[in-house]
Amino acid sequence: MATPTQTPRTRSAIVPDGIAANCANIRRRGGLVAVAIATTMSLIGAFLIFLPGTMTGVVGFLLINAGIPVLAITGIPAVSGTSRFVVAITASFGLWWIIGHFAAMRASRRTIVGWVEWRREFQPLAIGVWVGTVLALAVTAFVLGAL
Repeated sequence: MATPTQTPRTRSAIVPDGIAANCANIRRRGGLVAVAIATTMSLIGAFLIFLPGTMTGVVGFLLINAGIPVLAITGIPAVSGTSRFVVAITASFGLWWIIGHFAAMRASRRTIVGWVEWRREFQPLAIGVWVGTVLALAVTAFVLGAL
């Protein structure tokens, strides 16, 4: 107990680079990091598409579809339009934000958390989305007669 001459200690703010601050940082930025990863993949894919060569075009197309997985759902390879692109990009980035935020919430359940733990939670979810995207493209190509 505090004596009359001492003032009671107040609870201090979060230590700037402490455990709690790092956990809050990951919770706050996990979704944005996932969107940044998807955006980077899509931009690299767009750059590769414009390079000459068949292989760079295929890899670029797959990277764009991995970064924006809703493209196949909106029918972008077969038909296109500005509204379809806007819907696909918006829905895909919303999907990546949800996955990144979910990974951040799961990672922050641990006592000490960092971006490595976030990546461990994010990686299986992202791989699932990417595998689903490739399978959707394969089914679409098969139905359209390209395979």
